[in-house]
Amino acid sequence: MLETKPFIMIVDDEVSIRTALASFLQHLGYEVEVFGTGEDAVQHVNEREPDLILMDVVLHEDSNKGMSGIEACRHLRMREQFIPIIMLTSYPEWQVESLGQGAIAFVTKPWDNNMLANQIRSTLSAVRRIRQETTPRPQPENTHIQVNETLAIDLVNFSVTYQNQQLSLTPIEFSVLAFLARNPNRQWTREELLNHVWDYSWDGYERTVDRHIASIRRKLKLRRNELIETVHGVGYRLVT
Repeated sequence: MLETKPFIMIVDDEVSIRTALASFLQHLGYEVEVFGTGEDAVQHVNEREPDLILMDVVLHEDSNKGMSGIEACRHLRMREQFIPIIMLTSYPEWQVESLGQGAIAFVTKPWDNNMLANQIRSTLSAVRRIRQETTPRPQPENTHIQVNETLAIDLVNFSVTYQNQQLSLTPIEFSVLAFLARNPNRQWTREELLNHVWDYSWDGYERTVDRHIASIRRKLKLRRNELIETVHGVGYRLVT
């Protein structure tokens, strides 16, 4: 039985970009479909749900459809089934905004093919791992993680509550936190976290672990070494 190819939707109003991305991703073995407007993409998602969406932040304002990439991202984030979205942008000022509206990451135009491929692979892997660990075992103890009385992690809806406040984490941030919470008080090296969470060793990019830990700490408003402790010269651990 052949393995199903991951299905990726590309949403960009420039034909040349859609064509280049489609050709590149098909060469990598993905199934691809392209759309020129946010509204067309949102409508098609109701017919067939993709494994991942690559979407331009700024779509033509004079389009008769009228939906921007940010608006389409916000709309898709409201769906019951989570769909990872990577935003494409030429404007650095839109990067934070796109993440705040539900995108899991952004890629700056012109993009580097190797970095884009790695970003797609790591995102699909993170989401797939969480779903594999929860779907076959729907018992509450396997779909929720409770740490002390302050941190609650819902593995089905990709949601995190800390000190009674619901937080917005990207899927990779969510996966890092969930992995540490499943294995409390154990120290993990950056390389081990890359292998377990990203599902591969990304040589030379162990600093990406530091960036995600820093982002998690910022969103949880943690004090130094509160909850997530830095093990100097090694990596990190979640302390209870």
